[in-house]
Amino acid sequence: MKRKIPYQLRYSRRVKRLRLEVVPGEVRVTVPEGTDISIIDEFVSNRENWIADKLADFALISSPSVPDECTDGSEISVFGERVILRLTEVEEFVLHNGVLYGFLSHGESLTRSVSNWLDGHLLGFVNEKVKKYSRLGLVPSRIRLGNAGTRWGSCSPRGVIMINRKLVHAPPDVVEYVVVHELVHLRHRNHSRLFWDSVEKVSNDVKSSRRWLRLHGAFLL
Repeated sequence: MKRKIPYQLRYSRRVKRLRLEVVPGEVRVTVPEGTDISIIDEFVSNRENWIADKLADFALISSPSVPDECTDGSEISVFGERVILRLTEVEEFVLHNGVLYGFLSHGESLTRSVSNWLDGHLLGFVNEKVKKYSRLGLVPSRIRLGNAGTRWGSCSPRGVIMINRKLVHAPPDVVEYVVVHELVHLRHRNHSRLFWDSVEKVSNDVKSSRRWLRLHGAFLL
């Protein structure tokens, strides 16, 4: 059987069935060890139209600007807006009219300084939203930022809410949706119908936020 769609293949002892994942520009297939290649090719071939649609969706999207290394003039996405980093001699970060004015601190790289500022910017926004929804009795024991590779947030049994620090590159409405999602987990620990009904009562537009995370979020994770 001729393979029409190239894919990255990984064998795993842990999986029980064939798994397919489409990310920007790439198709990943994970299968149980010993799976015959003809079965894998047929599995992918039967989903060619779906795969092609997913790849086409990703191709139309402008990915958030998240530079590996920051320099004067770097473009960075902050809450869904593209801003330009400019170095100044003033020892503080200021975001104004699409420009993030920053500085080189002693003993710390510019990239690290920007990362710390982004963390603070996101945490301030999240804390503001947590305060907003505290009137509903949804009060976490603590808020922290994390680097989860597959999750935008989590809520521990002790009420500690983790928010993925990469959400600083997402639009404010999307970040707020994730905050609401995790706050509702304080009351409903699963993803039951009751949980989703509660989220939809609190959040303005669940569907558009989830769609943004499925498409644009793939570039961040």
